[in-house]
Amino acid sequence: MAGIGFKTGRQLGEQGLIVLIAARDKTRGEEAVRILKNENIQAKWIELDVTRQETIDNAAQQVLNDYGRLDILINNAGVRLEGEPPSQTLMTKMRETFETNFFGPFAVTKAFLPLLKNSDKARIVSVSSRMGSFGKPLPVPSRLAYTTSKAALNMMTVQFDKEFCTQNWNIKINSVNPGKY
Repeated sequence: MAGIGFKTGRQLGEQGLIVLIAARDKTRGEEAVRILKNENIQAKWIELDVTRQETIDNAAQQVLNDYGRLDILINNAGVRLEGEPPSQTLMTKMRETFETNFFGPFAVTKAFLPLLKNSDKARIVSVSSRMGSFGKPLPVPSRLAYTTSKAALNMMTVQFDKEFCTQNWNIKINSVNPGKY
């Protein structure tokens, strides 16, 4: 296990937090839990596929039933499917990319918002990319679906932050760029 989500979960678990491994693949999710438990980290697998609302709703209900709140939500799902020029990007790639990179985190955030409101210091972190920024030059070749989906994710983060501040909810939200792009 070497992904961003796993490493983040490990670091949070080392600080004493219970780590909920939300993954669509049961085998990989349970393997991550096994590794963390072997490191004396409290961890549990929860089925969650960001492209399937039923699993999102079931995961939120399970967390409500088991814990009554959620302190940290990490939107880490993402795909990068294309590398061709924008004029050659297929609509199917655009839709699949947005489904995972934007609509998924939006649906997960909305589903878990009531649980985050139950926390004293809730945090939402969305894994984005420098490629979703208008302020940084894009590498070549351009990845239209990926870059625009991450730009949309960043704007969603800004919009949620404005609402949280206006409503005086004790929820902080941000987007992070974990790598070279």
